[in-house]
Amino acid sequence: MLTFKKLLPLGVTGVLALSGVTAAGAAVTATPAAHHDAVVHSLRAKAVKYHRVVFAGSYKGTIAMLWSSSSVKATSVHGTGVGTLLGHGILNGTGTAATASTCDPLSGTGYLLGSGSKLLIRVVSSSKTQACAASDSAPTTVTVSGVASVINGTGKYVGAHGTLSFKGSFQIQSNKAGSSEKDSFSATLHGALLVR
Repeated sequence: MLTFKKLLPLGVTGVLALSGVTAAGAAVTATPAAHHDAVVHSLRAKAVKYHRVVFAGSYKGTIAMLWSSSSVKATSVHGTGVGTLLGHGILNGTGTAATASTCDPLSGTGYLLGSGSKLLIRVVSSSKTQACAASDSAPTTVTVSGVASVINGTGKYVGAHGTLSFKGSFQIQSNKAGSSEKDSFSATLHGALLVR
């Protein structure tokens, strides 16, 4: 008890300092410059460095589609090809588009995989991202073009983000509601990415 009374004038901060314990918000004995240097060092240690990678990829494969009266779903998009840092690999995805006119917006998600690395992508819905049929009756050629956002990656592309422009085409045999088919497609992607 006597020891406790002797320590009271020091206050909590003094007691903690004497016992070798420091607390957030306790009185700082370091100079402001030392505190600033410690904060800067901490921020530098936590900073993630990114470098720019120019990506280019080309893929061919098959697209499976299911038609309804108002839309067409790409239930499976699977292709093989070559991409920057991925080498030989695969493209997988799904998507959907309206069927209101010969050119309609499209959306979808997918990934590019190769050499133990993966790029996760999402089609950016906009008036510039479209699927356009050469004719309103099938059989006809459909071209797709637009922008895909890279939302993450693994391996050589861990933490990757950026945008890729894409172009592709495939032939459709029918566009009647309730019909399904599997057709050949080809696609290219290119853009700049920031990678850890």
